[in-house]
Amino acid sequence: MTTNGRKKIIKSPGRKKGRKRKKRLYFGPETDKAICNFQTTEDIEERKQIYQAVIQPSFSKLAENLIFIHGFAKHHHSYEALKGDCVAFLYETLQKFDSSKGSKAFSYFNVVAKNWLIIQSKKRVKNLSRHVSLSNFKDM
Repeated sequence: MTTNGRKKIIKSPGRKKGRKRKKRLYFGPETDKAICNFQTTEDIEERKQIYQAVIQPSFSKLAENLIFIHGFAKHHHSYEALKGDCVAFLYETLQKFDSSKGSKAFSYFNVVAKNWLIIQSKKRVKNLSRHVSLSNFKDM
């Protein structure tokens, strides 16, 4: 107690404010390893199992995060279709990733997906601006 009758509160220096971080990353080292295993495996059934169990959920979450963070959903009719197309494109580029260059799979696929979404958005906006409505000609 202090001289004025109050208890002295001591805060521990190691305590941090804020929310706790999740321990499981959606695109962590296990996904990186699974991509390397996918590229080296020749067996189709094993590749299918690796992709469905580890890689596809990571690609799906990556595409979802990019779509909502950068606002790509507003230029397209269906968010699910855009997300599905993005995941399909990432699957097609799976063999192009080279882990020997020293980059992580997340950074590579993040850039690839973001660039693909930017290109698709620009195409969509360009096609929408080309579309001529019939209501413009009714007044003539």
